[in-house]
Amino acid sequence: MVTYSRYEPHKKKKSKSRWVFLILALALFGLLYYYRRDIYFLFARDQSVRAEKAKEKTIELWKNQALKEQDINDFQSIAQLLVEKDPTEATGYHLIARSLYWNLVRLGIRFDTSSLVLNLGSDFTDFLGKSQLAEETIQSIFWNVRKAEAFSQSPFPDWENNRVLLLLSETHRGVKKPSTLTADFSQIDPEKLSIEFQSMYTWLLTYNLMQAGDANGLEKLIESTKQNTYKGEIKFSQREENFLKGMGKYYKKDFVSALSLLRSAKSDKPDKITETATITEAKIFHLQNLTQKGIDLLEVYYQTTGSQNQEIIQIVKEMAKEKPGAKTKLEIGPIQ
Repeated sequence: MVTYSRYEPHKKKKSKSRWVFLILALALFGLLYYYRRDIYFLFARDQSVRAEKAKEKTIELWKNQALKEQDINDFQSIAQLLVEKDPTEATGYHLIARSLYWNLVRLGIRFDTSSLVLNLGSDFTDFLGKSQLAEETIQSIFWNVRKAEAFSQSPFPDWENNRVLLLLSETHRGVKKPSTLTADFSQIDPEKLSIEFQSMYTWLLTYNLMQAGDANGLEKLIESTKQNTYKGEIKFSQREENFLKGMGKYYKKDFVSALSLLRSAKSDKPDKITETATITEAKIFHLQNLTQKGIDLLEVYYQTTGSQNQEIIQIVKEMAKEKPGAKTKLEIGPIQ
């Protein structure tokens, strides 16, 4: 019994310390709860700063042509974490879309002068090369840039860059007419664009202006690429200028001007410009009720250049079908 009485004070002291710990824990929990929004935004701001630094680093790698797949994946993870920290923050969605664009370029989708000239007159999906991964990537870009716009109360620092990514995805979707797209996006200030988007913007605007038949807008854009303030890499030779302007006049249905410009763009070398200019010239003849002249032109080109372009065979077949009595020496198969 004596031993028991000696240990009683120790037990009381231990029991008291537990109450002190419990009170401190409740107080700490109360403080955390009271300042929960401040703590939340503190971590969100830290993540935002981290994302901004990662963006600058990745752009620098892009400029030096040293951007690798792992760099893109790392950046995308940081952007995704930013969205998870604050699902209503516009910047996070934009940065995800940005990382997807870098992946698109890694897949071989290049917005340069060569790809622009080669794909004029073609569907945008042809430019992507029927790649399902590229298609899915652009769809993901679209939804993320739309979310960025939806959550922004006012233009955020990457607003112009976000708009260019929206132009890319809208061009791919093909829901809006090219004339609507050029009206919506031609007011973007190229000087506010990040370096990796400047050539893409020129590419997309040129493509849509041509599809819209906006010859004046196309000429203004071409002239803008000659200015000292222009920072993009897309620049046109005189021959390429004539070709672009000729295609613009064609879509505008100014066939006389189109023929003059397209003929001046052709050369003895059967390259893509010459072939497309010849095909377009034949289409103009067909539209002017000179179908036989158009067919003859394509026959000569096909036979003298050794072209294997099946599009020419298909065009001649369509012309012969629409104009009974037209003749061709090409093997076009039965006309239904």
